[in-house]
Amino acid sequence: MCRSLKDPKKQVALKLLREEFLNRDDQSIKSVEQEIQILHGLKHGNIVNILGYGSDGHVLKPSGREIKNLVYIYLEYVPGGLLFDLCQTMGGMGEDGGRYFLNQMIDVLSYM
Repeated sequence: MCRSLKDPKKQVALKLLREEFLNRDDQSIKSVEQEIQILHGLKHGNIVNILGYGSDGHVLKPSGREIKNLVYIYLEYVPGGLLFDLCQTMGGMGEDGGRYFLNQMIDVLSYM
């Protein structure tokens, strides 16, 4: 999570893409480009919105080492974590809880 440059009070999620991933093969960069293109076209209440992307990111590590020219995607921040993490923390959620999340997933898949 980080802060938006346009609105410092707004929290955003930041997805940094490792150089090793991008340099793995020709498909890696195409995969990222497709992800960005698809995210731009999806507008649904249960899909995280893309806010921007770039290739000029940099990170200053606690050790003082700076990593430059990072490819990044910044997304709407959604508190609460991943459904997987919720399941790990809570264990079984019961039939009603499962139905609630399944209905949301079916709605998104129908939209897509």
